[in-house]
Amino acid sequence: MIGRAGPARRGPPGASPPACYGGARLKTNLDGGMKPLRTPRSLRSGLTPPDLRLLTGVLAALWLSIGYVNVARGAAHAGADYRKWAFRHHCYSDVIALHGDRYLGGGRPAPYLEDRIEYPVLLGLALWLPSFAPGGPRSARAHFTVTYLFLALCLAAALALLSRTPGAAPFWLGATPALVYYAGLNWDLFPIALLAAGALLLSPRRDAATGALAAVGVSAKLFPATLVPPAAALLWASAPRRRLLWFAAALALVLLAVNLPFALARFENWSWFFRFNAGRGAENSAWDALGVPPGPLLEVLSAGPLVIAAVLGALATARTARAGGDGARAARLATALSLVVWIATNKIWSPQYALYGFLAGALAAAPLWLFLALSAMSALDFHLAFEVRARDWEPAFRDGLWHPANVVRTVLWLILAAWISRALWREARRATVNSPSTR
Repeated sequence: MIGRAGPARRGPPGASPPACYGGARLKTNLDGGMKPLRTPRSLRSGLTPPDLRLLTGVLAALWLSIGYVNVARGAAHAGADYRKWAFRHHCYSDVIALHGDRYLGGGRPAPYLEDRIEYPVLLGLALWLPSFAPGGPRSARAHFTVTYLFLALCLAAALALLSRTPGAAPFWLGATPALVYYAGLNWDLFPIALLAAGALLLSPRRDAATGALAAVGVSAKLFPATLVPPAAALLWASAPRRRLLWFAAALALVLLAVNLPFALARFENWSWFFRFNAGRGAENSAWDALGVPPGPLLEVLSAGPLVIAAVLGALATARTARAGGDGARAARLATALSLVVWIATNKIWSPQYALYGFLAGALAAAPLWLFLALSAMSALDFHLAFEVRARDWEPAFRDGLWHPANVVRTVLWLILAAWISRALWREARRATVNSPSTR
């Protein structure tokens, strides 16, 4: 049984309180003793937080510059042969590929009204709007450049938001060399910025704004939905309960405002995203490597871990908030947990999903060794993903390198999920132990 905290030990009269000893900060044990409080890694390495923010920004700019040079060279090959050329040269981008499919001839079909797109509404608009840039329809380079600048601004916004988020570590997202490969591969930095904004707003109690941002994020990509269960649990456990109603109302209204016009105008085109993904089997994932066929088992293996993570995260968030702990911190950890479990166990893996994992690591302030391991794995994953396609899925390469790498990647992300789970459990336990009702 855990006893109550005893009185702090005091030194001789007139002595300073025992706030530090030998340069280490101290905190009170539950039994009244003192023990060292861990010094932040940034300080142990000699970097102050402003230094770390500057280094993160410099590295992010460097990675974005290298990434642009690598991918933009494929714009000269846009068109029917682009994919095969880009696979061989390891510089593929969905932005250039989908531009070539739709706009290269000079057309500009309106998304969902004249064109069905395998993405939610806001990503479809992000694909379409740069076609209005000078030379946009016929110039793949112009279209890609405008899109890349937009995504660079999204990354800058995400880093600025994370720097204001209590307990976050922006370097996880801004310093990873995975940005070289994935910043321009798809439009994911857009919903990542929206999710970072929603996570920040959990603290100032801007409930309607959090719900609205979650809805906008879901309308760009489904991954920001991971914010909804812990945010709802936080508001349910907080007073007054009408805060949850504001959150839910804003979430529903914005979802309807963004999606309903397209759904009413061309339901078949708007719903293609859902039908397209529902009909897919295991692709590039651990389930693909293990040979799990399409069917109910695959769907359970894919969705089951996410549901469990979301439920446990919401329960831990509610427990923390009810005990008077840092409910917003718990909600961010729960969001990070669901994000990592989702990308790790999903039936489909696209290489740029790693960026959501790095956002999760930033929200949880996960350790440096995991950051380094996952950054290295993300670089390897990119090259293997496109080399196996360049080789037309040559059996020896696929089975000897590609499939084993899928399993290793999944294990690494699950290790991060386990670390976040422990941090979330500790947050909930700390709140319960320190709750007035348990003293």
